[in-house]
Amino acid sequence: MGWEVFGRFYNAHWFLTGYSVRNFPNLLKDAGVASPQAIALMEDDVNSMIFDVKQFELMGSHLADRLLNDDDWGSRMNSLHEEYTTKYFAACERLRKKIPSRMSDKKILSELNKILPYQEKVRILGTTINGLPLDGRNHFSNSLREELMNHLPDFKGFENYWTLLTRVTRPSMRQKRDVEMAGLAMGKEFLPRGEVEEKLKKIYDSYLWLDYMYYGPPASFNDYEMVLESAFSDNRNLHLTSELTSLEKNQGALMDKMSFNARARHLVALAQHVLWQKAWRKDVEYHGFYCYEPFFKEIAGRKGVKDWRDVLYLLPWELEGFILNDDPGKKSLRERRKFSVVVSDLDGVRMLEGKEAKDFYETLHLDEEVSHLTEVHGQCAFTGKVRGRVRIIHVPKDMEKMRKGDIIISQATSPDLISAMEKASAIVTNTGGLICHAAIIARELQIPCIVGTIHATRVFKDGDLVEVDAFKGVVTLVN
Repeated sequence: MGWEVFGRFYNAHWFLTGYSVRNFPNLLKDAGVASPQAIALMEDDVNSMIFDVKQFELMGSHLADRLLNDDDWGSRMNSLHEEYTTKYFAACERLRKKIPSRMSDKKILSELNKILPYQEKVRILGTTINGLPLDGRNHFSNSLREELMNHLPDFKGFENYWTLLTRVTRPSMRQKRDVEMAGLAMGKEFLPRGEVEEKLKKIYDSYLWLDYMYYGPPASFNDYEMVLESAFSDNRNLHLTSELTSLEKNQGALMDKMSFNARARHLVALAQHVLWQKAWRKDVEYHGFYCYEPFFKEIAGRKGVKDWRDVLYLLPWELEGFILNDDPGKKSLRERRKFSVVVSDLDGVRMLEGKEAKDFYETLHLDEEVSHLTEVHGQCAFTGKVRGRVRIIHVPKDMEKMRKGDIIISQATSPDLISAMEKASAIVTNTGGLICHAAIIARELQIPCIVGTIHATRVFKDGDLVEVDAFKGVVTLVN
């Protein structure tokens, strides 16, 4: 087998990715793979998803084809995704109001077990319809782009059309928060100070988990006070809702002008929906783990676990054994956090820890593939050519090192990295295709962008001087 890393998650843990890893063999089997197997590595809070190249290609192509051409399947999967993300969010909001310190071990377990089936469904559905098809090898975006081009007579102007049509018009949770903050900023000088603070606390309570990601911490109230002050001096989000409405009208006018048929319009709507859906699913997961935190802290305290985050390295289905029988033990969780491997096939899941995990990992021969590289190749999401210093940006806390004109290199960007992206002279990602978040934002900012490089975050390091040639799709280390 030819193994390769097809995705990395930063600030990740087994409680997040365990369900998807366990389900990967089923997705591979559905794609016609005879002996499906998936491997996941956890090293110092970074989770790498590893597949046989041929098996992944079959799965990626199969899922992209179903999304694009099997309307019944797509409709059914989207309905289930909407149902379970809504249920998961609501269940976690109920959990958020409960006090675990007043509960017995069995009661804590009972409360979490009510929610875990929703988490599992959200994880599996999300991976299937807005995770794997967008990441990895860009099967979905490549196929969609190729078919859409057949509906555009002006190929020279395709990039401009593509940029406009793939911008999402349905507001995200982060945009909803920004609109509320903008409204409060507009009335700040006219409202009593106490009323402003009360309204800000309400907004904060509704959205503080947006920056939690999978690991925490959430935003502080002081962070929101600073955002409000910034909005008061530069209230760019005040008209965001009307701007999205105007964008939707402009997209419709362009499709009318280009005489898009029903199929072409469906593809545009599908592209936007998948992008919005992935962002919404991630927000729901961030919210979920924020709501879990008091319960994991309580469990850790009762079990004598010094760092409560060690509990996150349980596989979700191990929770009962840990709470009731101390199985797996505290030492095992620490080992998993440092270095562990999960091997998943149709017979089940095997967890390897410590030396056993390292010995197994070495048999995959993954580390030697990038040690000699000084350049990477990917897809050009927006053309241009620049030189600049590398900043590896994965999570919001990484943005502190970003300076104007630096080049962002990331596994994949997300809305919580926007402020860093606005300073960048170019954006480079390991994963994603031509409708991923990085590609769309780069086209809006009109800065060079190369996506799907696979290894850029491992080939380059902070401070490296690189040249991004987004005409050729090459990023090169400059001596």
